[in-house]
Amino acid sequence: MNKIRKGIPLAALAALLAFSGCSGSGSEKASSSSDVAGTKKTPVKLTIWGGVPEESGPKDVVTNWNKANPELQVEYIRYVNDDSGNTKLDTALISKTDAPDIFISYGETYYNRRMNAGMTAPLDDLIAKNGFKVDEIIGSSNIIKSNNTTFYLPAMKQLSMVMINQTALTSAGEKLPDQWTWDDYVKLAGRLTKGEAKGSFIQAPGEILPKITLTLAKPKDSYYNDKGSSNFDSPSLQKGLELQKQLYDKGNMVSWAETVSNKLATHSELFTGKANMILGGTHLIRYVKDTKNFPRDFKVAFASNPQLESGGKVNIAGFNDLMSINSKSAHKEDAMKFIAWYLSEGNTAMIAGGRIPTNKKADMDKVVELFVGDAAALMDVESLKKILKTEYVFPAQVESTAYAELTKILTEESEKYFMNVQPIDKTMQTIKTRADQAIQAAKK
Repeated sequence: MNKIRKGIPLAALAALLAFSGCSGSGSEKASSSSDVAGTKKTPVKLTIWGGVPEESGPKDVVTNWNKANPELQVEYIRYVNDDSGNTKLDTALISKTDAPDIFISYGETYYNRRMNAGMTAPLDDLIAKNGFKVDEIIGSSNIIKSNNTTFYLPAMKQLSMVMINQTALTSAGEKLPDQWTWDDYVKLAGRLTKGEAKGSFIQAPGEILPKITLTLAKPKDSYYNDKGSSNFDSPSLQKGLELQKQLYDKGNMVSWAETVSNKLATHSELFTGKANMILGGTHLIRYVKDTKNFPRDFKVAFASNPQLESGGKVNIAGFNDLMSINSKSAHKEDAMKFIAWYLSEGNTAMIAGGRIPTNKKADMDKVVELFVGDAAALMDVESLKKILKTEYVFPAQVESTAYAELTKILTEESEKYFMNVQPIDKTMQTIKTRADQAIQAAKK
Protein backbone atom coordinates (compact mmCIF):
# COMPACT_ATOMS: atom_id res chain seq x y z
CA MET A 1 0.00 0.00 0.00
CA ASN A 2 1.04 3.60 -0.47
CA LYS A 3 2.45 5.65 2.35
CA ILE A 4 1.83 9.23 3.34
CA ARG A 5 4.29 11.99 3.90
CA LYS A 6 6.10 12.49 7.05
CA GLY A 7 8.12 13.02 6.67
CA ILE A 8 1.21 20.84 12.39
CA PRO A 9 -7.55 30.01 17.39
CA LEU A 10 -10.29 31.71 17.89
CA ALA A 11 -12.71 32.77 15.21
CA ALA A 12 -11.63 36.37 15.72
CA LEU A 13 -8.10 35.41 14.76
CA ALA A 14 -9.12 33.83 11.48
CA ALA A 15 -9.03 37.23 9.80
CA LEU A 16 -5.30 37.39 10.49
CA LEU A 17 -4.68 34.64 7.97
CA ALA A 18 -5.08 35.07 4.26
CA PHE A 19 -7.25 32.04 3.89
CA SER A 20 -9.40 31.67 0.82
CA GLY A 21 -11.31 29.08 -1.10
CA CYS A 22 -13.39 28.17 1.96
CA SER A 23 -15.86 25.43 1.23
CA GLY A 24 -18.42 23.96 3.53
CA SER A 25 -18.37 27.11 5.67
CA GLY A 26 -19.26 26.92 9.31
CA SER A 27 -22.16 29.28 8.59
CA GLU A 28 -23.91 26.73 6.42
CA LYS A 29 -26.83 24.79 7.80
CA ALA A 30 -26.78 21.02 7.95
CA SER A 31 -29.66 19.94 5.75
CA SER A 32 -30.15 16.75 7.75
CA SER A 33 -31.04 18.66 10.89
CA SER A 34 -34.49 19.95 9.88
CA ASP A 35 -37.44 18.36 8.13
CA VAL A 36 -39.24 19.56 4.99
CA ALA A 37 -41.73 21.58 7.02
CA GLY A 38 -38.97 23.50 8.72
CA THR A 39 -39.57 21.93 12.12
CA LYS A 40 -36.38 21.76 14.16
CA LYS A 41 -35.02 18.34 14.82
CA THR A 42 -32.44 17.16 17.28
CA PRO A 43 -29.02 18.39 16.03
CA VAL A 44 -26.86 15.97 14.13
CA LYS A 45 -23.92 15.10 16.35
CA LEU A 46 -20.44 14.29 15.11
CA THR A 47 -17.58 13.00 17.23
CA ILE A 48 -13.95 13.74 16.43
CA TRP A 49 -11.03 11.90 17.97
CA GLY A 50 -7.63 13.60 18.04
CA GLY A 51 -4.43 13.49 20.04
CA VAL A 52 -4.04 17.19 20.89
CA PRO A 53 -5.07 18.33 24.40
CA GLU A 54 -8.31 20.32 24.33
CA GLU A 55 -6.69 23.43 25.78
CA SER A 56 -4.18 23.57 22.90
CA GLY A 57 -6.80 24.48 20.30
CA PRO A 58 -9.43 21.76 19.83
CA LYS A 59 -11.75 23.26 22.45
CA ASP A 60 -11.77 26.60 20.61
CA VAL A 61 -12.26 24.86 17.26
CA VAL A 62 -15.32 23.00 18.51
CA THR A 63 -16.74 26.08 20.24
CA ASN A 64 -16.38 28.18 17.09
CA TRP A 65 -18.08 25.56 14.92
CA ASN A 66 -20.90 24.77 17.33
CA LYS A 67 -21.79 28.45 17.78
CA ALA A 68 -22.17 28.88 14.02
CA ASN A 69 -23.83 25.51 13.37
CA PRO A 70 -26.55 24.77 15.94
CA GLU A 71 -27.97 22.04 13.70
CA LEU A 72 -24.67 20.16 13.32
CA GLN A 73 -22.83 19.85 16.61
CA VAL A 74 -19.39 18.32 17.08
CA GLU A 75 -17.72 16.80 20.12
CA TYR A 76 -13.96 16.42 20.47
CA ILE A 77 -12.58 13.38 22.27
CA ARG A 78 -8.89 13.30 23.02
CA TYR A 79 -6.82 10.14 22.86
CA VAL A 80 -3.16 9.96 23.85
CA ASN A 81 -0.99 9.54 20.78
CA ASP A 82 0.97 6.52 21.95
CA ASP A 83 0.60 2.79 21.28
CA SER A 84 -2.11 2.25 23.90
CA GLY A 85 -3.98 5.40 22.88
CA ASN A 86 -3.93 4.43 19.23
CA THR A 87 -5.18 0.97 20.09
CA LYS A 88 -8.01 2.64 21.98
CA LEU A 89 -8.90 4.63 18.86
CA ASP A 90 -8.75 1.51 16.67
CA THR A 91 -11.10 -0.25 19.05
CA ALA A 92 -13.50 2.70 19.02
CA LEU A 93 -13.53 2.76 15.21
CA ILE A 94 -15.10 -0.70 15.07
CA SER A 95 -17.43 -0.08 18.00
CA LYS A 96 -21.18 0.03 17.44
CA THR A 97 -21.72 2.68 20.09
CA ASP A 98 -18.56 4.81 20.51
CA ALA A 99 -17.24 5.00 16.95
CA PRO A 100 -16.00 8.49 15.96
CA ASP A 101 -17.17 10.05 12.71
CA ILE A 102 -13.86 11.85 12.12
CA PHE A 103 -10.47 10.81 13.43
CA ILE A 104 -6.94 12.13 13.16
CA SER A 105 -3.92 9.87 12.67
CA TYR A 106 -0.39 11.05 13.40
CA GLY A 107 2.17 9.59 11.02
CA GLU A 108 1.97 7.00 8.28
CA THR A 109 2.26 3.92 10.46
CA TYR A 110 -1.01 4.43 12.33
CA TYR A 111 -2.76 5.89 9.30
CA ASN A 112 -1.84 2.99 7.02
CA ARG A 113 -2.90 0.49 9.65
CA ARG A 114 -6.38 2.01 9.61
CA MET A 115 -6.53 2.49 5.86
CA ASN A 116 -5.47 -1.10 5.21
CA ALA A 117 -8.09 -2.32 7.70
CA GLY A 118 -10.87 -0.52 5.83
CA MET A 119 -11.50 2.00 8.61
CA THR A 120 -11.06 5.08 6.39
CA ALA A 121 -13.82 6.15 4.01
CA PRO A 122 -12.90 7.13 0.42
CA LEU A 123 -13.07 10.93 0.26
CA ASP A 124 -12.96 11.83 -3.44
CA ASP A 125 -16.73 11.83 -4.04
CA LEU A 126 -17.35 13.62 -0.74
CA ILE A 127 -14.74 16.23 -1.64
CA ALA A 128 -16.32 16.80 -5.06
CA LYS A 129 -19.84 17.05 -3.65
CA ASN A 130 -18.69 19.52 -1.02
CA GLY A 131 -16.79 21.63 -3.54
CA PHE A 132 -13.63 21.64 -1.43
CA LYS A 133 -10.69 22.85 -3.55
CA VAL A 134 -7.93 20.45 -2.52
CA ASP A 135 -5.31 21.77 -4.91
CA GLU A 136 -5.95 25.42 -4.07
CA ILE A 137 -5.96 24.94 -0.31
CA ILE A 138 -3.57 22.05 0.39
CA GLY A 139 -1.98 21.15 -2.92
CA SER A 140 -2.77 17.83 -4.54
CA SER A 141 0.92 16.89 -4.60
CA ASN A 142 0.99 17.06 -0.82
CA ILE A 143 -1.42 14.14 -0.49
CA ILE A 144 -0.46 10.55 -1.21
CA LYS A 145 -3.32 8.47 -2.57
CA SER A 146 -3.77 4.73 -2.20
CA ASN A 147 -4.90 2.94 -5.35
CA ASN A 148 -5.67 6.37 -6.80
CA THR A 149 -8.09 7.08 -3.93
CA THR A 150 -7.93 9.77 -1.25
CA PHE A 151 -8.43 8.46 2.29
CA TYR A 152 -7.14 11.41 4.34
CA LEU A 153 -6.54 15.15 4.19
CA PRO A 154 -3.58 16.64 6.11
CA ALA A 155 -4.37 19.45 8.53
CA MET A 156 -0.88 20.39 9.73
CA LYS A 157 2.41 21.22 8.09
CA GLN A 158 5.05 20.17 10.58
CA LEU A 159 8.62 21.43 10.45
CA SER A 160 11.57 19.83 12.13
CA MET A 161 14.07 22.18 13.72
CA VAL A 162 16.62 22.41 16.50
CA MET A 163 15.64 24.31 19.63
CA ILE A 164 18.49 25.77 21.67
CA ASN A 165 18.89 27.37 25.10
CA GLN A 166 19.99 30.82 23.95
CA THR A 167 21.73 31.63 27.23
CA ALA A 168 23.81 28.46 27.01
CA LEU A 169 24.62 29.23 23.36
CA THR A 170 25.84 32.73 24.21
CA SER A 171 27.82 31.52 27.24
CA ALA A 172 29.62 29.03 25.00
CA GLY A 173 30.58 31.86 22.66
CA GLU A 174 28.60 30.37 19.80
CA LYS A 175 26.32 31.95 17.22
CA LEU A 176 22.99 30.48 16.16
CA PRO A 177 23.79 27.85 13.49
CA ASP A 178 22.71 28.35 9.90
CA GLN A 179 23.23 26.09 6.88
CA TRP A 180 24.78 23.49 9.14
CA THR A 181 25.32 19.75 9.09
CA TRP A 182 24.94 16.89 11.56
CA ASP A 183 28.72 16.94 12.01
CA ASP A 184 28.32 20.57 13.10
CA TYR A 185 25.51 19.55 15.44
CA VAL A 186 27.68 16.96 17.19
CA LYS A 187 30.49 19.50 17.60
CA LEU A 188 28.13 22.11 19.03
CA ALA A 189 26.66 19.54 21.43
CA GLY A 190 30.13 19.13 22.89
CA ARG A 191 30.47 22.86 23.43
CA LEU A 192 27.02 23.12 25.00
CA THR A 193 27.62 20.31 27.50
CA LYS A 194 28.25 22.04 30.79
CA GLY A 195 27.87 20.74 34.31
CA GLU A 196 24.82 18.53 34.60
CA ALA A 197 23.32 19.89 31.37
CA LYS A 198 23.93 17.75 28.31
CA GLY A 199 24.59 19.46 25.03
CA SER A 200 22.00 17.44 23.13
CA PHE A 201 18.89 15.32 23.38
CA ILE A 202 17.36 13.15 20.66
CA GLN A 203 14.34 11.13 21.68
CA ALA A 204 14.71 7.37 21.61
CA PRO A 205 13.62 5.17 20.06
CA GLY A 206 11.63 7.39 17.69
CA GLU A 207 13.89 10.12 16.30
CA ILE A 208 17.12 8.18 15.87
CA LEU A 209 19.83 9.75 13.77
CA PRO A 210 20.36 6.88 11.30
CA LYS A 211 16.74 7.13 10.24
CA ILE A 212 17.11 10.90 9.85
CA THR A 213 20.33 10.78 7.84
CA LEU A 214 18.86 8.06 5.62
CA THR A 215 15.95 10.39 4.84
CA LEU A 216 18.22 13.37 4.21
CA ALA A 217 20.14 11.37 1.62
CA LYS A 218 17.04 9.93 -0.05
CA PRO A 219 13.88 11.93 0.70
CA LYS A 220 11.65 9.68 -1.38
CA ASP A 221 11.17 6.12 -0.14
CA SER A 222 14.28 6.31 2.02
CA TYR A 223 13.95 2.71 3.24
CA TYR A 224 14.10 1.18 -0.26
CA ASN A 225 16.54 1.02 -3.14
CA ASP A 226 15.70 0.91 -6.84
CA LYS A 227 16.14 -2.87 -6.97
CA GLY A 228 13.28 -3.70 -4.65
CA SER A 229 15.32 -4.41 -1.54
CA SER A 230 16.20 -2.27 1.46
CA ASN A 231 18.36 0.84 1.38
CA PHE A 232 19.84 -0.12 4.73
CA ASP A 233 23.37 -0.51 3.38
CA SER A 234 23.44 3.23 2.64
CA PRO A 235 26.54 5.10 3.87
CA SER A 236 24.16 7.76 5.18
CA LEU A 237 22.63 5.27 7.60
CA GLN A 238 26.04 4.30 8.93
CA LYS A 239 26.88 8.00 9.26
CA GLY A 240 23.83 8.53 11.44
CA LEU A 241 24.67 5.56 13.64
CA GLU A 242 28.21 6.78 14.20
CA LEU A 243 27.17 10.36 14.91
CA GLN A 244 24.59 9.35 17.49
CA LYS A 245 27.06 7.03 19.21
CA GLN A 246 29.55 9.88 19.40
CA LEU A 247 27.00 11.89 21.34
CA TYR A 248 26.59 9.04 23.82
CA ASP A 249 30.27 8.14 24.09
CA LYS A 250 31.42 11.71 24.66
CA GLY A 251 28.81 12.29 27.35
CA ASN A 252 27.03 14.95 25.33
CA MET A 253 23.68 13.16 25.49
CA VAL A 254 21.93 11.03 28.11
CA SER A 255 22.35 7.33 27.38
CA TRP A 256 20.04 5.33 25.16
CA ALA A 257 19.14 3.01 28.01
CA GLU A 258 18.15 5.85 30.33
CA THR A 259 16.21 7.63 27.62
CA VAL A 260 14.16 4.56 26.76
CA SER A 261 13.67 3.18 30.29
CA ASN A 262 12.60 6.55 31.71
CA LYS A 263 10.61 7.52 28.59
CA LEU A 264 12.30 10.91 28.55
CA ALA A 265 10.41 13.56 26.59
CA THR A 266 12.16 15.96 24.23
CA HIS A 267 10.59 19.19 25.41
CA SER A 268 11.01 18.34 29.08
CA GLU A 269 14.76 17.81 28.69
CA LEU A 270 15.20 21.31 27.23
CA PHE A 271 12.84 23.26 29.43
CA THR A 272 14.05 21.71 32.68
CA GLY A 273 17.63 22.57 31.78
CA LYS A 274 18.80 18.96 31.43
CA ALA A 275 19.74 19.47 27.78
CA ASN A 276 20.75 22.69 26.04
CA MET A 277 19.80 21.62 22.53
CA ILE A 278 17.07 19.31 21.22
CA LEU A 279 15.85 18.03 17.90
CA GLY A 280 12.24 19.19 17.97
CA GLY A 281 9.53 20.57 15.76
CA THR A 282 6.86 23.20 15.45
CA HIS A 283 4.49 21.00 17.46
CA LEU A 284 6.59 21.77 20.55
CA ILE A 285 5.93 25.51 20.40
CA ARG A 286 3.17 25.21 22.98
CA TYR A 287 5.73 24.05 25.55
CA VAL A 288 7.97 27.04 24.87
CA LYS A 289 5.19 29.21 26.27
CA ASP A 290 4.37 26.93 29.20
CA THR A 291 6.23 28.60 32.07
CA LYS A 292 3.75 27.23 34.60
CA ASN A 293 4.96 23.66 34.15
CA PHE A 294 8.41 24.64 32.91
CA PRO A 295 9.57 27.83 34.66
CA ARG A 296 12.89 29.01 33.26
CA ASP A 297 15.08 32.07 32.79
CA PHE A 298 16.30 31.59 29.21
CA LYS A 299 15.00 32.22 25.72
CA VAL A 300 14.63 29.50 23.12
CA ALA A 301 16.31 30.05 19.77
CA PHE A 302 15.51 28.09 16.61
CA ALA A 303 17.92 26.64 14.07
CA SER A 304 17.18 24.81 10.86
CA ASN A 305 17.25 21.04 10.61
CA PRO A 306 20.90 19.97 10.10
CA GLN A 307 21.75 18.43 6.73
CA LEU A 308 24.23 15.79 5.61
CA GLU A 309 25.98 18.49 3.62
CA SER A 310 25.78 22.24 4.04
CA GLY A 311 23.21 23.90 1.79
CA GLY A 312 20.66 21.09 1.78
CA LYS A 313 16.99 21.93 2.17
CA VAL A 314 15.48 18.61 3.24
CA ASN A 315 13.20 18.78 6.27
CA ILE A 316 12.61 15.46 8.01
CA ALA A 317 9.06 16.42 8.91
CA GLY A 318 6.20 17.12 6.52
CA PHE A 319 2.41 16.91 6.52
CA ASN A 320 0.59 15.46 9.49
CA ASP A 321 -2.69 15.56 11.44
CA LEU A 322 -4.21 13.21 8.88
CA MET A 323 -7.97 13.67 8.96
CA SER A 324 -10.11 10.71 7.89
CA ILE A 325 -13.78 9.84 8.01
CA ASN A 326 -14.79 6.57 9.61
CA SER A 327 -15.99 4.20 6.89
CA LYS A 328 -18.84 3.21 9.23
CA SER A 329 -20.02 6.78 9.91
CA ALA A 330 -23.67 7.47 9.15
CA HIS A 331 -22.87 11.17 8.62
CA LYS A 332 -20.09 11.21 6.03
CA GLU A 333 -21.31 14.31 4.15
CA ASP A 334 -21.71 16.24 7.39
CA ALA A 335 -18.25 15.10 8.44
CA MET A 336 -16.83 16.40 5.16
CA LYS A 337 -18.48 19.78 5.78
CA PHE A 338 -16.64 20.07 9.05
CA ILE A 339 -13.31 18.93 7.58
CA ALA A 340 -13.58 21.42 4.70
CA TRP A 341 -14.25 24.26 7.15
CA TYR A 342 -11.46 23.12 9.45
CA LEU A 343 -8.86 23.00 6.68
CA SER A 344 -9.99 26.31 5.18
CA GLU A 345 -10.24 28.41 8.32
CA GLY A 346 -11.21 26.45 11.44
CA ASN A 347 -7.74 25.23 12.34
CA THR A 348 -6.60 28.80 12.80
CA ALA A 349 -7.45 28.06 16.42
CA MET A 350 -4.69 25.42 16.46
CA ILE A 351 -1.86 27.80 15.53
CA ALA A 352 -1.19 29.09 19.03
CA GLY A 353 -0.55 25.49 20.05
CA GLY A 354 2.18 25.10 17.43
CA ARG A 355 0.28 23.65 14.48
CA ILE A 356 0.89 25.28 11.09
CA PRO A 357 -2.14 25.06 8.78
CA THR A 358 -1.72 23.22 5.49
CA ASN A 359 -3.57 26.08 3.80
CA LYS A 360 -1.12 27.29 1.14
CA LYS A 361 -2.26 30.89 1.47
CA ALA A 362 -1.58 31.20 5.18
CA ASP A 363 0.41 34.36 5.97
CA MET A 364 3.48 33.10 7.82
CA ASP A 365 4.09 36.44 9.55
CA LYS A 366 0.61 36.16 11.02
CA VAL A 367 1.18 32.51 11.85
CA VAL A 368 4.24 33.54 13.86
CA GLU A 369 2.21 36.19 15.67
CA LEU A 370 -0.27 33.54 16.74
CA PHE A 371 2.50 31.11 17.59
CA VAL A 372 4.20 33.64 19.83
CA GLY A 373 1.19 35.42 21.31
CA ASP A 374 2.31 37.31 24.42
CA ALA A 375 5.39 35.12 24.87
CA ALA A 376 7.90 37.07 22.76
CA ALA A 377 10.20 37.36 25.78
CA LEU A 378 10.52 33.57 25.87
CA MET A 379 11.83 33.00 22.36
CA ASP A 380 13.92 34.37 19.52
CA VAL A 381 11.07 35.42 17.25
CA GLU A 382 13.22 36.31 14.24
CA SER A 383 14.86 32.88 14.15
CA LEU A 384 11.41 31.29 14.31
CA LYS A 385 10.19 33.41 11.39
CA LYS A 386 13.18 32.34 9.35
CA ILE A 387 12.48 28.66 9.97
CA LEU A 388 8.81 28.96 8.97
CA LYS A 389 9.54 30.89 5.79
CA THR A 390 12.24 28.57 4.47
CA GLU A 391 11.42 26.48 1.41
CA TYR A 392 11.89 22.79 2.17
CA VAL A 393 11.94 19.47 0.37
CA PHE A 394 9.60 17.16 2.28
CA PRO A 395 10.09 13.40 2.42
CA ALA A 396 7.61 11.20 0.58
CA GLN A 397 7.07 7.61 1.65
CA VAL A 398 5.12 5.97 -1.17
CA GLU A 399 6.52 2.44 -0.97
CA SER A 400 5.44 0.61 2.17
CA THR A 401 6.42 -3.05 1.90
CA ALA A 402 7.17 -4.28 5.43
CA TYR A 403 7.62 -0.64 6.51
CA ALA A 404 6.72 -1.19 10.15
CA GLU A 405 8.99 -4.24 10.36
CA LEU A 406 11.87 -2.29 8.81
CA THR A 407 11.48 0.46 11.39
CA LYS A 408 11.55 -2.13 14.15
CA ILE A 409 14.68 -3.76 12.72
CA LEU A 410 16.45 -0.42 12.41
CA THR A 411 15.64 0.45 16.01
CA GLU A 412 16.61 -2.94 17.43
CA GLU A 413 19.97 -3.15 15.69
CA SER A 414 20.77 0.51 16.37
CA GLU A 415 20.16 -0.11 20.06
CA LYS A 416 22.70 -2.94 20.08
CA TYR A 417 25.29 -0.65 18.57
CA PHE A 418 24.54 2.27 20.85
CA MET A 419 24.81 0.00 23.91
CA ASN A 420 28.10 -1.59 22.75
CA VAL A 421 26.55 -5.00 22.17
CA GLN A 422 27.79 -5.20 18.58
CA PRO A 423 30.25 -3.21 16.42
CA ILE A 424 29.30 -0.99 13.51
CA ASP A 425 30.22 -3.51 10.78
CA LYS A 426 28.09 -6.23 12.35
CA THR A 427 25.28 -3.75 12.90
CA MET A 428 25.21 -2.64 9.27
CA GLN A 429 25.37 -6.20 8.00
CA THR A 430 22.57 -7.38 10.28
CA ILE A 431 20.31 -4.42 9.53
CA LYS A 432 20.63 -5.00 5.79
CA THR A 433 20.15 -8.77 5.98
CA ARG A 434 17.13 -8.63 8.26
CA ALA A 435 15.51 -5.82 6.27
CA ASP A 436 15.89 -7.61 2.94
CA GLN A 437 14.47 -10.78 4.43
CA ALA A 438 11.47 -8.86 5.81
CA ILE A 439 10.77 -7.30 2.42
CA GLN A 440 10.95 -10.64 0.64
CA ALA A 441 8.68 -12.27 3.23
CA ALA A 442 6.13 -9.48 2.84
CA LYS A 443 6.07 -9.93 -0.95
CA LYS A 444 5.22 -13.64 -0.78
